[in-house]
Amino acid sequence: MEEIVLRPDSKGRVSLGELSQGVSSYRVRKGENGQLTLTPYTEIPFSEKWVFENKEILEKVKQQLQQEKPE
Repeated sequence: MEEIVLRPDSKGRVSLGELSQGVSSYRVRKGENGQLTLTPYTEIPFSEKWVFENKEILEKVKQQLQQEKPE
C-alpha cells in the first residue's frame, strides 16, 4: 500500500491529485482519534434509482450487460 503525506491548505482543503483518478466522489468517515477514511463512492441520477431498488429489473440489466460484454 502506498503512503504519502498531504497537507491541507489555509482553508483546510486537501488535493488528492492523481490518487483520485477515475473517482468522482468519496464518503469520508472520521474516527474518534481524528483518522479519516475515504471510500470511493458512485452517485446515480435519481431517475435511475428505481433500477437499483427493483432486484428483478437489476438482475435483468446485469444479465443483458454480461451478454453484451466483449470477450
